[in-house]
Amino acid sequence: MAFISKVYVVEDDHEYRKRIIHALKNYHSNFVRFNISSIDNHLFFMEELQTISIADTDVFIFDIDLKTTFTGIDLALEVRKHNRNCSIIFLTSLEDQAIPIINSNILPIGYLIKKTVSSTKLSQSLYELLDKVEYNLNNSWREDPNIVRIKTGAKKIYVNGKDILYIESIKGLRGKILIKTFHEDIIINGQIGKIKKMLDHQPYLFTSLQSYIINLTAIAVLDRAKGMVGFSNGDELLVGIKIIDKLKKVL
Repeated sequence: MAFISKVYVVEDDHEYRKRIIHALKNYHSNFVRFNISSIDNHLFFMEELQTISIADTDVFIFDIDLKTTFTGIDLALEVRKHNRNCSIIFLTSLEDQAIPIINSNILPIGYLIKKTVSSTKLSQSLYELLDKVEYNLNNSWREDPNIVRIKTGAKKIYVNGKDILYIESIKGLRGKILIKTFHEDIIINGQIGKIKKMLDHQPYLFTSLQSYIINLTAIAVLDRAKGMVGFSNGDELLVGIKIIDKLKKVL
């Protein structure tokens, strides 16, 4: 299993957007799986950018001319305020629009020129850019000491340890593990004891609990009365008083 990268497609032409999404769904990789986030109305996406958490692995595909009060360049500049490392791809009908974009310090991965081309050629052009995204992600993750690899059977999952909130054995589902991160929920098959051995080199991941692995750096609140761990993103985990006391000693 590859790690998951969210893709946001902001395009006002519904049919062209459908073609891009179709191409994305048919992109094959052993390293990354692109999870397409639904954008029902591009007119409100500037507002949505104020609330979503943008990861380095996210990909934004912006049409430059959105025929509204803001452009794809405006959206990209807003994205860069929140994250300097995520990937941005522009859709444009005019090739000379690249210069102001570069001067704006957006540093996109590249451009898709919107011409009347076959779906095959569109897919080929998009896949060349996605290959570049994948190459950059692969290199950055290899160099990042926080990246952890979790093996589950023949599959491998790559996760940034700093993004993990907690990992737990799912109650009532034998052999199922939940990896809760700042950005997503990942459910895998496995035993938490084996997962602990894979993560013991990350000192901020507390692996001494029977059914949980908890990121100590993500804890915001320990509520002993409720037996609850509160995390910095607002999520909560009920663990009981004994575990709260153990966490307090470690912290």
